[in-house]
Amino acid sequence: MEKINGLSLIIPIYNVEDYIEECLLSVIESMGELPNIQVILVDDGSKDSSGRIAKRYADSHSKFLYLLKENGGLSDARNYGLDYVQYAYVAFLDSDDSIRSPFFEKIFEAIEGQPDMIIFDWLDIEEGRVSQVVKGMDFAEVLWSVQPGAWNKVYKTKLFENVKFPKGQVFEDVGTIYKLLHYIDHYIYINQPLYNYRKNRKGSILSTVSPSINDIYSVLEDTYRFYIDQGALNGENRKGLCYQYVKLLCWSNMYRQLQFFKYNFWGFYRKMKKTRQLIYNRFPDWKDNEYLKRNVIFFERRLGENYIKKLDCIGQSPVRTFNTIVFIVTKNRKKFVQAN
Repeated sequence: MEKINGLSLIIPIYNVEDYIEECLLSVIESMGELPNIQVILVDDGSKDSSGRIAKRYADSHSKFLYLLKENGGLSDARNYGLDYVQYAYVAFLDSDDSIRSPFFEKIFEAIEGQPDMIIFDWLDIEEGRVSQVVKGMDFAEVLWSVQPGAWNKVYKTKLFENVKFPKGQVFEDVGTIYKLLHYIDHYIYINQPLYNYRKNRKGSILSTVSPSINDIYSVLEDTYRFYIDQGALNGENRKGLCYQYVKLLCWSNMYRQLQFFKYNFWGFYRKMKKTRQLIYNRFPDWKDNEYLKRNVIFFERRLGENYIKKLDCIGQSPVRTFNTIVFIVTKNRKKFVQAN
């Protein structure tokens, strides 16, 4: 049965007692008296008071639905919440984050255009730092330049008939968002921050460097196979997936691998050698990628001039890898010092 126009907001909850009230209050403030809103609170077996707080809010607000399930992780909680969605559009909010006051108003304006996906900017909130606006897309007119986070988007609910979040993996957003792009014909980009992302929260998954950082390889490879199976790894999809492989594996992942291996240079080199081989196997012509060449501001800020050549040096040989990493760490000294 076709769902009526409106927005269901899924909030997975697990051990966030210090943040959950701020999160829920931001939702209440933003939605005001707007109709056709459903807020689904999925308590993923919290061991602190998060669940009790969430249930209290659900008991007091008719648009809130409280669900309790056994712990299964973020992906499992999101997928569980999708089974209870009432409306034609769905969004996700992490329970240690919050939405900004114009969120529902702006989203409902965009929904009138019946897009398959709505994308918006967000604000990085980090203790002791000035908040930074982060763009939801590198290029507004290029869908494949969208950031992989699940929470800076609104989706037609029916999209999740074809794709679900992969259970038990870190970087679950990467393994979902870039598959969903296959089904997007029309999207709207709101060039305004509508979400507050709590960056580097102590205890959060992505602030903890562990072997699970290697999940980025499996979710990207699963996405690659998805497009092969769909007979759709061509044209824009191939160009876009190549761009994300390079951007995610050679910068974000490289940075995390440096933290993981620390003083074990040979371990880091071997890992990045395999990474380089993977990219060349999947996309032999990656250095000619249009979007990689176009995103000069992002890459030059981090790697300086001739950034494509520098990316190619990482994992090419021990000497070239060492020299390039010394340059990158020196150029990004503050970032690396703060991380360690």
